[in-house]
Amino acid sequence: MNKTFRTSVGSMCVETNTPKPCAGYTVFLELNFKNDFVLVNEKNENACGTVSENKYKTNYSTQGNIVKVEKLTRYGEPLKIKQFLYTKNSLIGEAIDVDGRKTEYVFEEIKIKQK
Repeated sequence: MNKTFRTSVGSMCVETNTPKPCAGYTVFLELNFKNDFVLVNEKNENACGTVSENKYKTNYSTQGNIVKVEKLTRYGEPLKIKQFLYTKNSLIGEAIDVDGRKTEYVFEEIKIKQK
């Protein structure tokens, strides 16, 4: 594929005595597909920049416009998306949480600058 996709998968709010724009953060997942594997970057960002990153690689497979990624995490816990539907410039996946609720995630294609 040689494409990268990104979406927001959550946020962390921090209560403070006075307003602090850099106290909380948004959690993003970036999926950078290579020929043999996908590089996953769970990135926590706020108005001040990147707070932390958790990078790992995992396997994926494709069958037509269906993409299956072996392992995804959010907050270090499994994010249970069984498969993605690849449409023009996006990956759409559905996760089911422990309460049985479904959440749809739309990963938009982003262009990564080559170094």
